[in-house]
Formats: sequence, C-alpha cells, structure tokens
Amino acid sequence: MIRIFKHFISQWSILLLVAESLVGILAVHVGVWIRFSGEAPSDYSDGNELLIRSLFFSLVMVMSMAATGRYQRVLDDGFSAEVLRVGISFVIGMIAFGLIFYVFPDVFIGRGTNGLAMAFAFVLFLAIRWIFYHYVIDIDALKRKIMVFGDGENALLVYNLVDTTPFGVCIVGCWPIPGQTRAIPAELVIDSNEDLVDWVKKNDINEIVLAMDTQFPNMYTKEILDCKSNGVKIFDLPGFFERENHIINMDILSPEWWIHHSDGLDQGAGKEFSKKLFDVSLTLLLLAIVWPIMLLTILAILIESKGRGPIFYMQERVGYGGKVFNVLKFRSMRTDAEGDGVARWASQNDDRITRVGKIIRNTRIDELPQFFNVLRGEMSLVGPRPERPAFVHVLKSKIPYYAERLRVKPGITGWAQVRHGYSASDEDAAEKLKHDLYYVKNQSLFLDLLVLIHSVEVVLFGSGATAPIHQGKKTHDRE
Repeated sequence: MIRIFKHFISQWSILLLVAESLVGILAVHVGVWIRFSGEAPSDYSDGNELLIRSLFFSLVMVMSMAATGRYQRVLDDGFSAEVLRVGISFVIGMIAFGLIFYVFPDVFIGRGTNGLAMAFAFVLFLAIRWIFYHYVIDIDALKRKIMVFGDGENALLVYNLVDTTPFGVCIVGCWPIPGQTRAIPAELVIDSNEDLVDWVKKNDINEIVLAMDTQFPNMYTKEILDCKSNGVKIFDLPGFFERENHIINMDILSPEWWIHHSDGLDQGAGKEFSKKLFDVSLTLLLLAIVWPIMLLTILAILIESKGRGPIFYMQERVGYGGKVFNVLKFRSMRTDAEGDGVARWASQNDDRITRVGKIIRNTRIDELPQFFNVLRGEMSLVGPRPERPAFVHVLKSKIPYYAERLRVKPGITGWAQVRHGYSASDEDAAEKLKHDLYYVKNQSLFLDLLVLIHSVEVVLFGSGATAPIHQGKKTHDRE
C-alpha cells in the first residue's frame, strides 16, 4: 500500500492507472495517424497541441474508468463482467467528451479521431487488464508477510480480517504473550523459545502487527525496536485496520489513539477555504449540468401528485457541531408518510414511497436539491451523511465515538455511502461509523475527489442506494 494525501492506495492500482494513462495518450496519436493517413492538418500535427489534447483524452478516460471502480475492483466477477464494466466506462467517457467539447472547444479532436482513439484505447485497456492479472500479478508473491504480536482476541481480529482479504497480507505466525488466553488457531502459534528477532529474519517478515489483549510487555521492547531498525514495519491494531480496510474500528480504538492520530480535524484556515472553494465551484458546475434532470423530476412529481403535493421535502438534520438545519430533498414519499410527526424507520419496499420516489431514490436524484444546502454553507459535497435529531440522540448513547462525525460538515455523499450504503439498524449505523471516522481522520480534497468519483459508480450500478436487508429489522428512513 502507498499512502497518498493520507489515503492508502494499492501500488498495483497505481501501476495499472499509469499504464492505461500512457495508452490513452498513445491512442490519440494513433487515431490522428489513421484518420489522416499520416498527413494530419497543422493544428493536429503540431507537437504541443497534440500532446495537450492527448493528455486531456487520457485524463477523461482514466477518470471514467475510476468512476466505475475499475481501479478498485478488477476482474472480481470474471473477464466478461470486466468487459461490460470497461464498456460502460467508455460510454461515460463519450458523454463526458460531448459535454466538455461543448464548453472547451479548443480541446476538440474531431469525431472521427475521437472514435478511432476510443476504439484503440478500449482494445488495449482490456488487453492490459487481461495480461496484467494473468501474467504480471502473482497474488501470493505480492502478499506482505506479517507476524502478529499476540495470540488472543485482538490477534483473532487480525486473523479474521486477513482471512477475508483477497490479497494484501498473509500471517506467517503469531507470537504468544505470556498470561494471555489463546484465541487463534494453534498451527499459527510460534514457538516462543525462539529468539524473536532471529525468527523475523529467518521468515522474511515485512511487518509486525501489535495485537496484544493487554498492555505491551516491556520485556519485548528491545526486540521489537531491533526489528524496526532492520526495516520491519510496526503497526498498531487500529492503524492496521485503517490501512487494510479503510476504516477506523471503534472496537479496538482508544481515546489516546484517536487524539494523537485524528489529523484530519486540524484543517486550518487555508484548508477550510480550499474545501469551501472546492464545494462551491463544483456545486455550481454540477447544477449547470443537472438542472434539466431536476426540472424533469419536478414535472414528474407534479404529474404523479396531480399538482396537489409539495415538490420538495424539508427535514431537520444534525450538522456540523451538532447544529440542526433543514435538509432539502425532492419528495419521494406520500405527504402523509409521517402524519403524526413521529420519526419512523422505513422498511424494505416501504409502501409510503411513491412510484417516482422509488426511481429518484435509487438513482440519488432525490438528493440533488441539497446542492443548495452546500451553497448555504450547511453541508459539503463530501462528508458523513446528516442524520435526524431523534436518531442521533439514540445512536450517540449506544455507539462510542458517534459524536466524532459531527466535527466535520455533513455531505451529500460520503466515504460510508460509497463503501457501505445506508443504515438498516443500529448495527449498520455502527459499521457505517467506521467509514465516517476514516473520512474524519483523513479528510482532504484528494479523498473528496475520490469519493465523488466512486459516487458515480454508486449511481450507475445502484450500490449503496438502499440499505442492506436484515431479517426482522427495519431500514433507516432516508426521507
């Protein structure tokens, strides 16, 4: 894993992104050469002009691929599914080019050249991915070898995480701690009669994860530091979960760790201004693009309600610092959904949701009016989703660290939404909080941009649009 702007990214994702970026640049040159049979007009053949256009083409295509998760999950459903997803990415790229060329005609490369470049890039993107994941990557060889320092319940948490991770790390052994109750499989326990430093060297250990159930035993201080001096990386338990799962696990979190590591809370005036500028600028741009969709939604709601119901829905939500504000959404439920004024949880296939409401909820169109909440400074584009006061009061009393998500502005979309979806119970709210805390700790414009790109995938494929289904439980009322 490589950390970029506080966020961990696989080095192999970066390598794939670089390879496809170079293909995107090459594709434009090939498209021009084929289109004009080697005799391109001067505005195409000029080296600087062509390079700028090819860089622009490559950037749009790579962002389109990222928007469908092609640098996060590759060949996870087989090569046929990968072809479909890459194809959808290229359709998004075509639409993006149409909009961008209209606004910035100077980067236009011509329909024929653009079509040839996209065809060439599509074939090479798929070829690279097939070769990359069949001949370049050796999953077992890529796994970092780790030793877990401990053999109790915390060590079991590491074991379970690694067991469910497709690739990344492998546990070579667990070092037993005297007086600690064993919880991990016996075959992983290291013979404690061996010297720790020698065992680490002999087994080519890359990392040691400190997973004791009790305080660190002072008798091992020198040996762990010797390992660190020899280039072995040392991780505490919360840091290991953060890197491998992109979450902050409250079950193993201490107040001291959160105080020392929550760097995202220290934004400063410069960072705060940059985020505000990012939010407002991008919101105005998005409003200029989606206003036809908003207009059609207004008409659809009016037609379905025969002009008798409200178009918008305002609801109290808890924002930055616990301040309550009114969030603005398109109405997706009947007007009598909560006629008695009591906050309710919505069930799966809730009959209060209208026909138009079902469509706009699944596609997130109902959230678009919140752009005006962003312009008013009540929300950001990216941040933890704001919850209703009644639910916040209950969740704060049940879930440790829940109030920490109120230290940043709520967002239209967030890390929890693109990674987990909507809450379906108190347990789901706790799981979602792990992602929210990751955002709070590591917030940056880079992470905001990453979340927005992932959100495109959520809208396209519906992931996260509804809460997970739990037998006998109800889902969070999104209205």
